[in-house]
Amino acid sequence: MIYIETDVKDAAFHFSVEDYIMREYPFNQPVLMIWQTEKCVMLGNYQIAEAEIDMNLARKEEMQIVRRSSGGGTIFTDSGTFLISIIRPNSMEENSQQASKEEITSLVVQALSRMDIPAEIQGRNDIAVHGKKITGIAQHSKYGKICSHCSLLYDADLDKLTKVLRADDEKIRSKAIKSIRSRVTNVKEHMKSPCMTAEFLEQFKQALFNEIENKTGSKPREAKLSENALEEINQICEEKYKNSAWTIGKSPKFSYHNHKRFPGGKVEVYLDIEKGIVKSCSIQGDFLGTEPIRGLEELFENNEFQHQKFCDLLDGVSLRPFLGSITKNELLSCLTGCQEVAS
Repeated sequence: MIYIETDVKDAAFHFSVEDYIMREYPFNQPVLMIWQTEKCVMLGNYQIAEAEIDMNLARKEEMQIVRRSSGGGTIFTDSGTFLISIIRPNSMEENSQQASKEEITSLVVQALSRMDIPAEIQGRNDIAVHGKKITGIAQHSKYGKICSHCSLLYDADLDKLTKVLRADDEKIRSKAIKSIRSRVTNVKEHMKSPCMTAEFLEQFKQALFNEIENKTGSKPREAKLSENALEEINQICEEKYKNSAWTIGKSPKFSYHNHKRFPGGKVEVYLDIEKGIVKSCSIQGDFLGTEPIRGLEELFENNEFQHQKFCDLLDGVSLRPFLGSITKNELLSCLTGCQEVAS
């Protein structure tokens, strides 16, 4: 495994590094990065900014707002948070996404265990300590590569996190909790001997390296990005991750709107329908697919807005790459509001 470290605390830059490595892949081994940000709100790929973030507070607090290429929900990070990214070839086998997710989950859990922190897997994409979330995992794939990344709350400002993220009341109710703040925790709160953030980072890095060596037989080899690579990365950054058209985007035009929360995440559908024909389709949410959702949205466009028609269109379509564990019946119930079971 190759380890790349930078001293940049810019989320847009690091998402651009992920894109560059996935596109160019100049290394013959999986790539690991551990990085940090200043105050930042990271949107999932298929979320509407105004619905997820208190935009006025984010601007007042000078928080960076960035949209990831991966799905999942919106998170807050700061200098007391660590981000871990692992990029590897995507075998395109059905279990490749799950195997990559299990790899990063296992490495983080076992590294924390080496530090006497009782972390455990919780739910569809979280790691928790004593039932409270410290890590959320998301993925995306392109260019034949898959990127799995997660955040790790060590000494984050949880008050800012609580205030800037808009609570999804349905999600809160489904988890039988009263607030975002009651659901998350900092690792520091669960250590026998808490230390400064920089010291923890070194300890965690070494624990992670030791765990990788235990699993692969060798520790990660450090490498640096070339000047040419940095030029391309900065270009990606300016064209995509620092581009407001990508980050904020536009609210979709619609005449039909529906949303539901399932075990695999929230799905929100916007359809523009004229004379019974779907002219445009936008599927939003915090589901955990790895492939661009546009490939699925196009399937419904220029077709009748009719439950059985949508059911027929989905025959033989694998939804997992687009929607994670969201099922065909769940998607159909959100697309048309019809509760009948698809044949």
